[in-house]
Amino acid sequence: MKKSFFLLMAATALFGISSNASTIELNGSQLDLTLDNASGETYTLTRSVGRHGEESALTTFDANATYSDTPSGNAYDYYYHIRNANGQQVGLLSLELNLFGPNMILYRPTDSMSVLADELNAIADNMWYAQFSMNRYAFYFHPGDYTEAGQLNTAYYISFGGLGQLPYDVSLYNVWSLCPLSDNNVTCSFWRSIENFMVPKTDSEILWWAVSQAAPMRRIVSERQVSYDFGGSASGGFSADCYFYEGASGWSQQQWYTRNCYMQVGAGSAGIPGWNHAYQGIDFGSESAKATCSDNWQKNPQWGACSREELTPVVREKPFLYVDNDGRYKVFRPALRTNSTGISYSTTDMGEGTSYDLLNDFYIARPGVSASVLNAQLAAGKHLFFTPGVYELESPLRVDRANAIVMGTGYATLVPAQANTTAAMIVGDADGICVASLLFETYYSSTYLMQVGTAKSQNRHEDNPIVLSDLVFRVGGVKGNNVNADIALEINVNDVIGDHFWIWRADHGSGVGWRKNTSKNGLVVNGDHVTCYGLFNEHFQEYQTLWNGEYGRTYFYQCETPYDVTNQTAYMSHDGTVKGYAAYKVADNVKHHYASMMGMYDVFIRCGARPIVIENAIEVPKTEDVWIHHACNYGLSGNGKGGFNYVINGSTPSTINGQYHRYQVVNYCVTGVQEIQANPDLQISVYPNPAGNYLMADTQQQAEGKVLVCDLAGRRVAQGQTDRSIDISTLQSGTYIVVVEVDGMKYSTKVIKK
Repeated sequence: MKKSFFLLMAATALFGISSNASTIELNGSQLDLTLDNASGETYTLTRSVGRHGEESALTTFDANATYSDTPSGNAYDYYYHIRNANGQQVGLLSLELNLFGPNMILYRPTDSMSVLADELNAIADNMWYAQFSMNRYAFYFHPGDYTEAGQLNTAYYISFGGLGQLPYDVSLYNVWSLCPLSDNNVTCSFWRSIENFMVPKTDSEILWWAVSQAAPMRRIVSERQVSYDFGGSASGGFSADCYFYEGASGWSQQQWYTRNCYMQVGAGSAGIPGWNHAYQGIDFGSESAKATCSDNWQKNPQWGACSREELTPVVREKPFLYVDNDGRYKVFRPALRTNSTGISYSTTDMGEGTSYDLLNDFYIARPGVSASVLNAQLAAGKHLFFTPGVYELESPLRVDRANAIVMGTGYATLVPAQANTTAAMIVGDADGICVASLLFETYYSSTYLMQVGTAKSQNRHEDNPIVLSDLVFRVGGVKGNNVNADIALEINVNDVIGDHFWIWRADHGSGVGWRKNTSKNGLVVNGDHVTCYGLFNEHFQEYQTLWNGEYGRTYFYQCETPYDVTNQTAYMSHDGTVKGYAAYKVADNVKHHYASMMGMYDVFIRCGARPIVIENAIEVPKTEDVWIHHACNYGLSGNGKGGFNYVINGSTPSTINGQYHRYQVVNYCVTGVQEIQANPDLQISVYPNPAGNYLMADTQQQAEGKVLVCDLAGRRVAQGQTDRSIDISTLQSGTYIVVVEVDGMKYSTKVIKK
């Protein structure tokens, strides 16, 4: 079957390619090239395996010409270079370029490592200070060893990805995140990512992933020590599904969230800094100093505050692009895991999940495509893969099909166009939808940036949740005109997993001000059984997070107040009776909620002379199954600028009483007295031992197995074996989760101790 492609080589000084229009098409196993030459100059056509592989001359031409080639192996491996008499490249043709566009750049281990490094680092240098650029880039590496390329740099709107089935399949010498601010300050090192490769320890250098928000590190294997800062100020980040042979931490990081990783030595020499460092679902190696990665808020109220939760209740890792053994591009969607610890893969197995053929199962979007075309592709059963660029959408994307995957790379950005006043994307009430690696942005005015379900639903998706991974929402900063999104992200359906969000009303950039980039809420949750991991939500003008649904869970929260409140009168909640809006608000009618590892900071630095006050950083109903674990405030406003009166519900005086100081609550809950209850639907029985203050856990098969008793944060508080008593006499009254593992299967039930 004949597949036609057209490629226009625009003038791009960065790549050294002048204007040249030619075509390449795949006809069976043959590649047919149509070579454009209106100049009359003599050009040479060469061929290489890979973008920068060794070239062999094929033909010369001094007029329009055609050329057919039948290379061996995979046709997508081949690049065709058009060079003038001086050897300068004036055109580049390949099926890969046609498929992914000029800003998704793929390398092979046969490429010249020096040319590869020069090209990649030149682009990174160009994006070093381009905080609000329209340019987007993704660099992908076919399986192989790239260590001879040396240090490779990342900057704004750049993503790195290995194309192996496993991180071990791609080796990069080192990665450096370029810092745009002086004094090693990485608080503005946003919008960059790395995933699915290995950094071997070829020397003593450090992997400097010195970043702040919207800079996820996923599925990385590092034999080097990893540092999350350069020693200057740093404002928090996210790591997941990584294997760290050496320490991973950052001394000056204010906060960091690490989920489902293996850590051979824990934080390492950097120790635990900052106000809120969180570990969840971590496998610690034998050399790990677990004491530095454990709950210590009672011992360290001011600095070096750390939380650790043993289990991750339910999660599905982000889908990623790879090259399969048959040479075809595929997307792997990892399987759902419950009560998990550690990474989702091994040295020989990419883990459980489902693979999708990119060419057969996806529509590959390029900038300029319309929303109507994208919606037609979704309706026809295709998944969507967004290549790097900015997409203005004249109407919302409608993702309604069960198990649909919509993913981007290189910070592909979705914008509601001026005529679209609803949202960039509306996700339906269907099982298993995955949306990943996209930036949602306002250029105009819309009700939402993204909406998950249009109304509260009674449907459940507990066996196949909707998963939203590495999503970034931005209100303002890019355009000089006024922009608005009433609510950046609204979740109305049940059983949704949010795995790393940065929801940001811009505090700097173009068009920034209290009346210029307006937005009430960053996140509103109306659905039940919604779980968020790594929730960063900042600067919104009313409740930053408003949670109306039942059985919600948040693991790690990072939030700054708006910088620019004009006056206290403009910033009053509860019908004008309470000063300010809580950074995290659980609605008064909610009966069941859990949140942990929460850091909320006042930054009233552009509010004039009068102080701005927020009565409570957190507001929750006083209900026995609402529990807040590890919540802190830190005052950054400066003396006399205002702050939080209380950390939570009028308890624990906070930053209003002292600036540049940390205030904390270890646990906040109202505990009732109930009987311990077993769940007959599970293959275990949990019941109190009438002979004493003990818990019994038996399997139906009477098989031996491990038993963990965890609090609602997932932290282990007791341990034993099945068919034996577990001493719970030292546990406080409250709700606990009992996890029983038999023959590799994990079962859990909730118990309530008097």
